[in-house]
Order: sequence, then structure tokens, then C-alpha cells
Amino acid sequence: MSSSKEDSNEGGVVIVGSANQDLTAYTPVLPTIGQTVMGTSFITSCGGKGANQAVAAASISASPNGVRMICRVGNDSFGQALLSNFQNVGVTYEKDHVVCEETKYHTGVAPILVDTSSGDNMIVVAPGANYALSPSDIETAILGSSDKNKGPAVVVTQLEIKPESALQALKSGRAVGATTILNPAPAPEDWVMSEEFYQLADIVIPNETELRIICGRPPQDENEEEEEEEGEKNVENEEEIEMAKELLSKGVKRAIIVTLGARGAMIVQRNPDSDGDETKDPIVTFVDAPKDLPCRSEPVVDTVGAGDAFCGSLSAYLSAGLSLEDAATKACGVASMSVRKRGAQTSYPRVEDLPDVLRVGTAAGAAKGEVEKPVISFVTGNKNKLAEVKRILLSSSDVPFDIQSRDIDLPELQGDPLDVAREKCKLAATQINGPVMTEDTSLCFTALNGMPGPYIKWFLEKCGHDGLNNMLTGFDDKSAYAQTVVAFCAGPGKEVHLFDGRTEGMIVRPRGPLDFGWDPIFEPMDGVGGKTYAEMEKEEKDAISHRGRSMAKFRKFLMEEAESICKSIEE
Repeated sequence: MSSSKEDSNEGGVVIVGSANQDLTAYTPVLPTIGQTVMGTSFITSCGGKGANQAVAAASISASPNGVRMICRVGNDSFGQALLSNFQNVGVTYEKDHVVCEETKYHTGVAPILVDTSSGDNMIVVAPGANYALSPSDIETAILGSSDKNKGPAVVVTQLEIKPESALQALKSGRAVGATTILNPAPAPEDWVMSEEFYQLADIVIPNETELRIICGRPPQDENEEEEEEEGEKNVENEEEIEMAKELLSKGVKRAIIVTLGARGAMIVQRNPDSDGDETKDPIVTFVDAPKDLPCRSEPVVDTVGAGDAFCGSLSAYLSAGLSLEDAATKACGVASMSVRKRGAQTSYPRVEDLPDVLRVGTAAGAAKGEVEKPVISFVTGNKNKLAEVKRILLSSSDVPFDIQSRDIDLPELQGDPLDVAREKCKLAATQINGPVMTEDTSLCFTALNGMPGPYIKWFLEKCGHDGLNNMLTGFDDKSAYAQTVVAFCAGPGKEVHLFDGRTEGMIVRPRGPLDFGWDPIFEPMDGVGGKTYAEMEKEEKDAISHRGRSMAKFRKFLMEEAESICKSIEE
């Protein structure tokens, strides 16, 4: 299917696949069989090839109509963390069917070992609820909510779900006229992909190892690998070209793209002049990240999720109308940026991080000021808070607003957090004389009837972490909830809308870094491993935090009520 805007659907990207909780340990050397090695650090994070690709596609804001994830998770804390993360980054999902209520299905998990010296990794996946995603689930999700004119522009699937489910994703994608992409990862070793997989795929994207496995070739000799220096394109690698041609001949409609790690990618695509003539040789093209990509000089830290960064961003670029070569070149750039940071999803660049060479469409225009959008003033003088809010609210290019900070003085108000937020937003709208959003955070102790509440900052400054703990001396109940109230008003005299996000937890003695406000004394119930906010990685905290939840509600409001909000601003 053509990638031009004239020929593609306008329904964005649908990713059908796995969603896992990654459990990553970093070590100076990967263990051999029977060997125990000591690690240097450990993190939990959201992962799974399907979820990674969805987050990568949504993060760069290239898809004109957003990114939707079709998956299953268990009814457990890992599953809730994954869904919260989707909301925070702007990925939508099937809310009525995503959670698998059968207790035998846990959320998928993936223990990962990362070599800190090279960035190489080893991964084991326990699929759990991923295997509960059935062909009928997928058919209903894609065909039941789409017609051929309004369906997704691109449908992507992988092989961390059952084979029959991945095949159904390709069938349903083809039925609604979408470009269908198969990422055969992990490559099947105990079963063989039928011809139907290839015939239903417009594009197949294996890496070098997966290519050899699905073509029935032995593993590449290690000495051969060492001879290929980082950054070189081995244009003489006739064997890889022949294997890609072999897959193309199985009925793949458009192209085989082989990802080559540091060497970029190889595209073997049908000759547009062949007109069905199989004797005409496919066109072979090698692409790499743009030469002027700023991160090229930075060291490689972690290659986990780089292939998913490529697949996800490629799908978004294709849905935006780029040619296959241009989309693959930019996708190589996104993957290259991802390996300079630790983690999978946490390493993917956001739209505000993208250099101009990786921008496209409305994302590029908005970044350069070419697309004029109504501006909502966020009352804050904290640049880090502004960046976080913009990352959550503007995580896809179809959000028809921009956010800018305004540092203004407002009187200190007292009362219930919701009442305080409402009055503060009214005052700010009057002072700014335009659309405005405010944010108020509280930490509420159950035993103290909600105190210190919105005054937590003052209490922390006066009492410190130990003093806050001492406030509960003599009380058995140490429970508390963290609360963020986002308030929005379209202008002076207009209605104020409130978005309340809460995370339940308990007050504990300080653990973790002490320079993150009251984070060291708050242990959320939704967390994994009994960590305080301060002990969590950023992504792990964002997935369950009170701020993330309130911002997700506000973002949904902006998307659903965009037209009426714009009219109210103009009045």
C-alpha cells in the first residue's frame, strides 16, 4: 500500500501486541550458563514489544490521528502501571477489554540483563495475559470500530502474542485498507510462519538474527560479526540481500526492512515498474540515521528497545505520509537517540527532544511556530514542571493547543483543595486575561482528616521529613493520599473545570534521595516492591503518580472538548 497521504487512511496507528513489565538488572558482564554475576543496579519499567512500539510512535507525535494499543494485561499492579503509562504518554487502548479478569493470567513480565560495558542485553519473556489476547478480540477492536475509509493508516504486530492473534491483526489491517507491518520478533524457533503471514504483510521488519532464523539459516559466525565495524554498511553482504529477497517472494506486498543495529537498515522493496513481473529484481537501499543527528557522538548506553523504537517511529512516519526511505531514515535516527539512554520506553525521545532532521508534519510545524495554536498559560515558574506537563499533555501532534508558562503572583488561599484550586484558577484567568491552567498538590493524612493537605510545602519546610512522620505519632493509621488538582479556565468569567488525580499510600520513614520534596516519606499502594516515590525511576513514578493521573484526565478533556474550548477562548 502506498505511503502517500493521498492513498493512506487518516486513522493513525494501531499496534497489536504485548505489554510487559520489564525487570532490568545492569551488570559489567553477562553471565554464562550456571554462572552467577553481581549487578550494579536494578529498575522496573513498562515494556513489551507492542507497548514499546506504541509509546515510540506516540512519543514523536508524527502520527496525525494518534496511536491505539490492542493488548491484554492482568488484574494486578503491573497491569495498572502499564495502563497508567499509556494514559500519560497519549496511547489509547480498549478500556472495556484490556484487563484479563481470569486470575491464571498475570501481566506479562520480562527479566532483562544489560551489559554496562557494551549495552548488549539478554531477555526472557513470560507472556501471561499477552496470550489471552484472542483473534476475536483483535477482529472486534479493528473491524468493529472502523470502516475502510476511516480505519487506521497503519497496523503493526509482533510475535510476543499467540501466532493466530498476530495473523488476525494482519488480516484485519488488510481488511480496512491499512498498511500492515509484521515485526517477527521474537523469531519463531519451535514453529514455522505460514505463507499467509507474508501474504498479509505489506512490510516485514526483522533484525539480522531474526532474518536468519525465519529463513532457516545457521547463526552468523562470531568472527564475521567482529569484522563489521560500527557505522559501516556491509553493502557486499549478498547473503542478507538474498534472504530478504526470499522473504519478499513469499508474497510480501511491499518491502522487507532488515534492521542492522549501528549500521542502520537495509530496505529490499518491490520494483515499482515490475507490474507483477517477478523476474525484475527488487530495489535494495541502505539507510542510516541522518548524518547531522546531534547524538551521533554520544556513547551507546543501552540497546534494549532500539528495534521497537525503529518499528514504532517508522509506523508513525508512514502514517504521516513519508516515503518508505524517508520514514526509515528518520526511524533510524529515533532508534539512535534511544540507545544513548538507559531503558526502553524511558529512552525514547519526546517531540520536544527531536532535532529538526527527525521532525515531520504538524509536530515540526508546531515546534517551529509554523502552526498557530491557542496558547494555554500554565501558572508556574518551574521550567522542569512545565516540561513534564507539556510532555504529558502534548504527547501527540493532534492536541490543538500549546502550553506556555506564566510566573505570576497569586494570594495564598485556604480551604478544601478543590475550592482552593477553583478560586486560584479564576484569579489567574482574570490576571492573565486568557485561557489558563493551574496545578495544586496536596498530601493528606487520613488520621488528621486530610491535613496537611495543600499546606504540605509549608509543613515540609518547617518540620522536615521526620517532623511529618512525628505528626502521626500515637496514630495506628499511617495511610495517606497524594492529590493533584489541575484547574482550567478559558478566560475571565468562564467556567472552571477541575481534574482530580489521587494516589493512595502510606507515610513511612524517609527512604531514597531526600531532595525530592516529600517523595521520600510517601509509599504508594500501586507501586511495586514497597518503594517510596523517591526510590522509583521516573517512568515508574509517572505511571502511578497523582500528577500523571490528573494530567491524563485534563488531556482527555482537551481532546474531547477541543472545539467548544476554542470557541470559548475566542468569545
